[in-house]
Amino acid sequence: MKKLGLVLMVTFVSLLFMFSSVLFAKTITLNMTSQNPETSWGHMNAIAPWAKQVEKATNGRVKIRVYAAQTLTKGKDAWVATKNGVADLGWCFHGYWPGLTPLADVISLPALGFRTAQEGSQILWRLYEKFPSIQRQFADNKVLLLYTSHPYMLITTKKWVKKLEDLKGLKIRMTGGPPTEQVKALGGVPMLNRRHGRSLGGHSRVQAL
Repeated sequence: MKKLGLVLMVTFVSLLFMFSSVLFAKTITLNMTSQNPETSWGHMNAIAPWAKQVEKATNGRVKIRVYAAQTLTKGKDAWVATKNGVADLGWCFHGYWPGLTPLADVISLPALGFRTAQEGSQILWRLYEKFPSIQRQFADNKVLLLYTSHPYMLITTKKWVKKLEDLKGLKIRMTGGPPTEQVKALGGVPMLNRRHGRSLGGHSRVQAL
């Protein structure tokens, strides 16, 4: 009877280790929604290399399947889609949702002192880490990183802008939030074109900023 009990115990332990090995060897695939096409700078130099680094760091146990060019969700829906589980990860552009994260939007105010996207992104991330009030505005999802762009430049197709009066009535493609209010205050007309269609802005006489 003792021998039978020992055999059963050894068998149980062996099965336990076998199922544990299968469980830990299982590959986890995370679906990521991104509005950027595979040929875009951001996808080629940031998203795709990062996905490969995650796979390498986990010895292939975690894979990230990127749905580029809005093939899983529209860009404007990425935040909510990630929150609701439609996507596991999302590349989210918060200019689509003015008012969602007003404290973090401080980084988009005009005339700030940073000169590069790297400097601005470091400032934004430090603000996020330091202030729980900013963290709470992102609480619907788990934030992996925050970054910003270089300071904006005005790009026009027809009209030179050399003085403030030249902005009067000029249609300028903008993001939501503080930049939109800035253009209004300067006399321009903000146009909230979606980012994936911004290359068409000049053809419809909408200037880009």
